[in-house]
Amino acid sequence: MYTISIKILLFTLLFLGVISCNFGPKPDKIVKITVTFDEKNGSNEEINTVVEILKNRINKISSDSKIERKQDSDQITIEVTTHYDPERIKDLVINEGRLDFYETYNIEEILPFLIETNNLLKKDDDIDPLLDIIKRAEYSSGAILFYASEKDTTIINHYLSFKGAETKLPAKRRIIRFVWGRQEERTSFFPLYALKLGKYGKPVLDQKTIEQAKQVFDQLARPAIAVQVNEEGAEIWERLTERAFQERFQIAMVINDAVYSAPGVSQGPIKGGKFEISSDFTVEEAQDLAIILDSGSISKMRIISFDVTQIN
Repeated sequence: MYTISIKILLFTLLFLGVISCNFGPKPDKIVKITVTFDEKNGSNEEINTVVEILKNRINKISSDSKIERKQDSDQITIEVTTHYDPERIKDLVINEGRLDFYETYNIEEILPFLIETNNLLKKDDDIDPLLDIIKRAEYSSGAILFYASEKDTTIINHYLSFKGAETKLPAKRRIIRFVWGRQEERTSFFPLYALKLGKYGKPVLDQKTIEQAKQVFDQLARPAIAVQVNEEGAEIWERLTERAFQERFQIAMVINDAVYSAPGVSQGPIKGGKFEISSDFTVEEAQDLAIILDSGSISKMRIISFDVTQIN
Protein backbone atom coordinates (compact mmCIF):
# COMPACT_ATOMS: atom_id res chain seq x y z
CA MET A 1 0.00 0.00 0.00
CA TYR A 2 2.81 2.40 0.95
CA THR A 3 4.68 1.40 -2.20
CA ILE A 4 1.68 2.35 -4.34
CA SER A 5 1.32 5.68 -2.50
CA ILE A 6 4.98 6.48 -3.05
CA LYS A 7 4.67 5.64 -6.75
CA ILE A 8 1.64 7.90 -7.06
CA LEU A 9 3.49 10.70 -5.27
CA LEU A 10 6.55 10.32 -7.50
CA PHE A 11 4.37 10.24 -10.61
CA THR A 12 2.57 13.40 -9.49
CA LEU A 13 5.83 15.24 -8.83
CA LEU A 14 7.21 14.10 -12.19
CA PHE A 15 4.05 15.22 -13.98
CA LEU A 16 4.14 18.65 -12.33
CA GLY A 17 7.79 18.99 -13.22
CA VAL A 18 7.13 18.10 -16.85
CA ILE A 19 4.25 20.53 -17.36
CA SER A 20 6.24 23.33 -15.70
CA CYS A 21 9.14 22.89 -18.12
CA ASN A 22 9.46 25.01 -21.23
CA PHE A 23 10.57 22.75 -24.06
CA GLY A 24 10.50 25.50 -26.70
CA PRO A 25 13.27 27.97 -27.48
CA LYS A 26 13.90 30.44 -24.68
CA PRO A 27 12.79 34.03 -25.41
CA ASP A 28 15.89 36.10 -26.13
CA LYS A 29 14.52 39.49 -27.12
CA ILE A 30 11.84 42.09 -26.54
CA VAL A 31 10.25 43.51 -29.68
CA LYS A 32 8.48 46.85 -29.36
CA ILE A 33 6.41 48.24 -32.25
CA THR A 34 4.14 51.27 -32.51
CA VAL A 35 1.72 51.42 -35.43
CA THR A 36 -1.04 53.70 -36.70
CA PHE A 37 -3.50 53.71 -39.59
CA ASP A 38 -1.75 54.32 -42.90
CA GLU A 39 -4.30 56.34 -44.83
CA LYS A 40 -6.81 57.72 -42.33
CA ASN A 41 -7.56 58.21 -38.68
CA GLY A 42 -9.24 55.15 -37.21
CA SER A 43 -12.50 55.39 -35.34
CA ASN A 44 -12.67 54.10 -31.76
CA GLU A 45 -14.40 50.95 -33.01
CA GLU A 46 -11.77 50.34 -35.71
CA ILE A 47 -8.89 50.87 -33.30
CA ASN A 48 -10.38 48.51 -30.71
CA THR A 49 -10.99 45.89 -33.42
CA VAL A 50 -7.38 46.08 -34.61
CA VAL A 51 -6.12 45.77 -31.01
CA GLU A 52 -8.17 42.59 -30.48
CA ILE A 53 -7.06 41.07 -33.80
CA LEU A 54 -3.39 41.82 -33.04
CA LYS A 55 -3.81 40.23 -29.60
CA ASN A 56 -5.21 37.11 -31.29
CA ARG A 57 -2.24 36.98 -33.65
CA ILE A 58 0.52 37.61 -31.15
CA ASN A 59 -0.95 35.41 -28.40
CA LYS A 60 -0.60 32.44 -30.75
CA ILE A 61 3.19 32.79 -30.67
CA SER A 62 3.91 34.35 -27.28
CA SER A 63 2.43 34.18 -23.79
CA ASP A 64 4.34 37.30 -22.77
CA SER A 65 2.98 40.26 -24.73
CA LYS A 66 1.24 43.57 -24.20
CA ILE A 67 -0.86 45.19 -26.92
CA GLU A 68 -2.80 48.34 -26.21
CA ARG A 69 -4.01 51.61 -27.62
CA LYS A 70 -2.18 54.77 -26.65
CA GLN A 71 -4.47 57.04 -24.65
CA ASP A 72 -6.34 59.64 -26.76
CA SER A 73 -4.57 58.43 -29.90
CA ASP A 74 -5.07 56.12 -32.87
CA GLN A 75 -1.64 54.62 -32.24
CA ILE A 76 -1.27 51.04 -31.01
CA THR A 77 1.75 49.76 -29.08
CA ILE A 78 2.91 46.14 -29.21
CA GLU A 79 5.50 44.65 -26.86
CA VAL A 80 6.46 40.99 -27.24
CA THR A 81 9.02 38.88 -25.40
CA THR A 82 9.92 36.17 -27.89
CA HIS A 83 12.50 34.00 -29.63
CA TYR A 84 10.92 34.80 -33.03
CA ASP A 85 12.79 36.74 -35.70
CA PRO A 86 11.75 40.41 -35.28
CA GLU A 87 10.81 40.58 -38.97
CA ARG A 88 8.28 37.78 -38.45
CA ILE A 89 6.75 39.73 -35.57
CA LYS A 90 6.61 42.83 -37.74
CA ASP A 91 4.79 40.97 -40.51
CA LEU A 92 2.29 39.50 -38.03
CA VAL A 93 1.54 43.05 -36.90
CA ILE A 94 1.23 44.92 -40.22
CA ASN A 95 0.01 42.18 -42.58
CA GLU A 96 -3.55 43.13 -43.56
CA GLY A 97 -4.60 39.50 -43.96
CA ARG A 98 -7.14 40.20 -46.72
CA LEU A 99 -8.08 36.98 -48.51
CA ASP A 100 -10.30 37.42 -51.57
CA PHE A 101 -11.46 35.01 -54.27
CA TYR A 102 -12.02 35.91 -57.93
CA GLU A 103 -12.92 34.17 -61.12
CA THR A 104 -10.15 34.45 -63.71
CA TYR A 105 -9.97 34.99 -67.45
CA ASN A 106 -7.69 32.64 -69.36
CA ILE A 107 -4.95 33.69 -71.75
CA GLU A 108 -7.04 32.89 -74.83
CA GLU A 109 -9.63 35.49 -73.79
CA ILE A 110 -7.07 38.21 -73.00
CA LEU A 111 -4.50 37.65 -75.77
CA PRO A 112 -6.34 39.83 -78.36
CA PHE A 113 -6.32 42.70 -75.86
CA LEU A 114 -2.59 42.29 -75.19
CA ILE A 115 -1.77 42.27 -78.91
CA GLU A 116 -3.95 45.33 -79.59
CA THR A 117 -2.41 47.19 -76.65
CA ASN A 118 1.06 46.42 -77.97
CA ASN A 119 0.09 47.62 -81.46
CA LEU A 120 -1.30 50.90 -80.11
CA LEU A 121 1.92 51.52 -78.20
CA LYS A 122 4.19 50.80 -81.17
CA LYS A 123 6.16 53.67 -82.68
CA ASP A 124 8.74 51.57 -84.44
CA ASP A 125 8.01 48.47 -86.51
CA ASP A 126 11.00 46.68 -84.98
CA ILE A 127 10.02 47.27 -81.35
CA ASP A 128 7.06 45.74 -79.51
CA PRO A 129 6.82 47.79 -76.28
CA LEU A 130 4.72 45.28 -74.36
CA LEU A 131 5.54 41.95 -75.97
CA ASP A 132 9.31 42.50 -75.91
CA ILE A 133 9.47 42.76 -72.11
CA ILE A 134 7.44 39.61 -71.45
CA LYS A 135 9.85 37.04 -70.07
CA ARG A 136 7.74 33.96 -70.63
CA ALA A 137 4.31 33.73 -72.22
CA GLU A 138 1.65 31.13 -71.49
CA TYR A 139 0.12 30.00 -74.77
CA SER A 140 -1.86 27.10 -73.36
CA SER A 141 -5.23 27.74 -71.78
CA GLY A 142 -4.78 28.86 -68.19
CA ALA A 143 -5.10 31.75 -65.75
CA ILE A 144 -1.49 32.98 -66.03
CA LEU A 145 -1.16 35.48 -68.89
CA PHE A 146 2.63 35.79 -68.86
CA TYR A 147 5.67 36.30 -66.61
CA ALA A 148 7.78 39.43 -66.18
CA SER A 149 10.75 40.70 -64.20
CA GLU A 150 10.05 42.79 -61.13
CA LYS A 151 11.67 45.86 -62.72
CA ASP A 152 9.17 45.70 -65.61
CA THR A 153 5.96 45.29 -63.60
CA THR A 154 5.39 49.04 -63.17
CA ILE A 155 5.69 49.88 -66.87
CA ILE A 156 3.50 46.89 -67.76
CA ASN A 157 0.83 48.16 -65.35
CA HIS A 158 1.02 51.50 -67.17
CA TYR A 159 0.74 49.84 -70.58
CA LEU A 160 -2.30 47.79 -69.52
CA SER A 161 -4.12 50.98 -68.51
CA PHE A 162 -3.53 52.50 -71.96
CA LYS A 163 -6.83 53.54 -73.53
CA GLY A 164 -7.99 52.25 -76.88
CA ALA A 165 -7.72 48.46 -76.68
CA GLU A 166 -10.84 47.89 -74.56
CA THR A 167 -12.84 46.58 -77.51
CA LYS A 168 -10.58 43.54 -77.59
CA LEU A 169 -11.54 42.51 -74.07
CA PRO A 170 -14.14 39.78 -73.55
CA ALA A 171 -17.44 41.33 -74.63
CA LYS A 172 -19.63 40.18 -71.76
CA ARG A 173 -17.56 41.55 -68.89
CA ARG A 174 -15.00 44.26 -69.55
CA ILE A 175 -14.36 45.17 -65.93
CA ILE A 176 -11.03 43.48 -65.39
CA ARG A 177 -8.42 43.76 -62.67
CA PHE A 178 -4.87 42.79 -63.59
CA VAL A 179 -3.03 41.40 -60.55
CA TRP A 180 0.49 40.05 -60.17
CA GLY A 181 1.12 36.75 -58.43
CA ARG A 182 3.86 35.78 -56.00
CA GLN A 183 7.39 35.73 -57.31
CA GLU A 184 8.33 32.43 -58.90
CA GLU A 185 11.15 30.92 -56.85
CA ARG A 186 12.93 29.18 -59.73
CA THR A 187 13.13 32.16 -62.13
CA SER A 188 12.33 35.15 -59.85
CA PHE A 189 9.68 36.22 -62.40
CA PHE A 190 6.19 37.39 -61.49
CA PRO A 191 3.06 35.89 -63.14
CA LEU A 192 0.20 38.16 -64.24
CA TYR A 193 -3.49 37.28 -63.91
CA ALA A 194 -6.70 38.87 -65.22
CA LEU A 195 -9.45 38.77 -62.59
CA LYS A 196 -13.16 39.12 -63.18
CA LEU A 197 -14.63 41.73 -60.86
CA GLY A 198 -17.98 40.96 -59.26
CA LYS A 199 -20.80 43.36 -58.52
CA TYR A 200 -19.48 46.78 -57.43
CA GLY A 201 -15.97 45.50 -58.08
CA LYS A 202 -16.07 43.11 -55.15
CA PRO A 203 -14.62 39.58 -54.97
CA VAL A 204 -16.88 36.54 -55.13
CA LEU A 205 -15.82 35.46 -51.63
CA ASP A 206 -13.77 37.24 -48.97
CA GLN A 207 -12.01 37.03 -45.61
CA LYS A 208 -15.15 37.68 -43.55
CA THR A 209 -16.42 34.13 -44.10
CA ILE A 210 -13.33 32.40 -42.67
CA GLU A 211 -13.96 30.39 -39.49
CA GLN A 212 -10.58 28.71 -39.19
CA ALA A 213 -7.19 28.65 -40.90
CA LYS A 214 -4.28 26.40 -39.93
CA GLN A 215 -0.96 25.26 -41.32
CA VAL A 216 -0.98 21.76 -42.82
CA PHE A 217 0.94 19.72 -45.38
CA ASP A 218 -0.65 18.94 -48.73
CA GLN A 219 -0.68 15.59 -50.55
CA LEU A 220 2.86 16.23 -51.79
CA ALA A 221 4.08 17.00 -48.24
CA ARG A 222 4.42 20.72 -49.02
CA PRO A 223 3.46 23.38 -46.45
CA ALA A 224 -0.05 24.68 -47.09
CA ILE A 225 -2.92 26.43 -45.33
CA ALA A 226 -6.21 24.66 -44.67
CA VAL A 227 -9.20 27.01 -44.56
CA GLN A 228 -12.74 26.42 -43.31
CA VAL A 229 -15.41 29.01 -44.13
CA ASN A 230 -18.80 29.50 -42.47
CA GLU A 231 -22.15 28.29 -43.79
CA GLU A 232 -22.67 31.31 -46.02
CA GLY A 233 -19.14 31.01 -47.38
CA ALA A 234 -19.58 27.27 -47.98
CA GLU A 235 -22.66 27.91 -50.12
CA ILE A 236 -20.83 30.55 -52.16
CA TRP A 237 -17.78 28.28 -52.50
CA GLU A 238 -19.94 25.40 -53.73
CA ARG A 239 -21.60 27.58 -56.38
CA LEU A 240 -18.26 29.11 -57.40
CA THR A 241 -16.52 25.75 -57.78
CA GLU A 242 -19.50 24.39 -59.73
CA ARG A 243 -19.23 27.29 -62.21
CA ALA A 244 -15.46 26.87 -62.38
CA PHE A 245 -15.91 23.19 -63.25
CA GLN A 246 -18.60 23.82 -65.87
CA GLU A 247 -17.01 26.87 -67.50
CA ARG A 248 -13.40 25.73 -67.07
CA PHE A 249 -12.00 28.80 -65.34
CA GLN A 250 -9.60 28.97 -62.41
CA ILE A 251 -10.22 30.57 -59.02
CA ALA A 252 -7.67 33.15 -57.91
CA MET A 253 -6.90 33.22 -54.18
CA VAL A 254 -5.66 36.77 -53.58
CA ILE A 255 -3.97 37.81 -50.35
CA ASN A 256 -3.24 41.52 -49.91
CA ASP A 257 -3.46 42.21 -53.66
CA ALA A 258 -1.17 39.35 -54.73
CA VAL A 259 -2.36 36.07 -56.27
CA TYR A 260 -1.06 33.22 -54.13
CA SER A 261 -2.79 30.40 -55.96
CA ALA A 262 -5.23 29.92 -58.83
CA PRO A 263 -6.45 26.31 -58.87
CA GLY A 264 -8.90 24.82 -61.29
CA VAL A 265 -11.77 22.49 -60.39
CA SER A 266 -11.60 19.05 -61.97
CA GLN A 267 -14.30 17.06 -60.17
CA GLY A 268 -17.39 19.23 -59.83
CA PRO A 269 -18.62 21.45 -56.99
CA ILE A 270 -16.78 21.32 -53.68
CA LYS A 271 -19.08 21.05 -50.69
CA GLY A 272 -18.44 21.70 -47.01
CA GLY A 273 -16.49 24.95 -47.35
CA LYS A 274 -13.03 23.40 -46.90
CA PHE A 275 -10.06 24.09 -49.17
CA GLU A 276 -6.28 24.52 -49.11
CA ILE A 277 -3.99 27.33 -50.23
CA SER A 278 -0.66 26.15 -51.66
CA SER A 279 2.01 28.53 -52.94
CA ASP A 280 5.60 27.28 -52.50
CA PHE A 281 5.45 28.28 -48.84
CA THR A 282 8.17 27.62 -46.33
CA VAL A 283 6.82 26.11 -43.11
CA GLU A 284 7.31 29.45 -41.33
CA GLU A 285 5.45 31.36 -44.06
CA ALA A 286 2.53 28.96 -43.94
CA GLN A 287 2.41 29.03 -40.14
CA ASP A 288 2.43 32.82 -39.96
CA LEU A 289 -0.08 33.32 -42.77
CA ALA A 290 -2.42 30.77 -41.16
CA ILE A 291 -2.22 32.74 -37.90
CA ILE A 292 -2.99 35.97 -39.76
CA LEU A 293 -5.94 34.56 -41.71
CA ASP A 294 -7.32 32.79 -38.65
CA SER A 295 -7.23 35.98 -36.58
CA GLY A 296 -8.96 38.26 -39.08
CA SER A 297 -8.02 41.12 -41.41
CA ILE A 298 -7.01 44.63 -40.39
CA SER A 299 -6.74 48.01 -42.07
CA LYS A 300 -3.43 48.99 -43.67
CA MET A 301 -1.11 50.04 -40.84
CA ARG A 302 2.06 52.13 -40.80
CA ILE A 303 4.98 51.53 -38.45
CA ILE A 304 5.97 54.58 -36.39
CA SER A 305 8.67 52.92 -34.30
CA PHE A 306 10.36 49.52 -34.21
CA ASP A 307 12.82 48.51 -31.53
CA VAL A 308 14.50 45.23 -30.56
CA THR A 309 16.23 44.68 -27.21
CA GLN A 310 18.24 41.51 -26.58
CA ILE A 311 17.80 39.84 -23.18
CA ASN A 312 19.74 37.14 -21.36
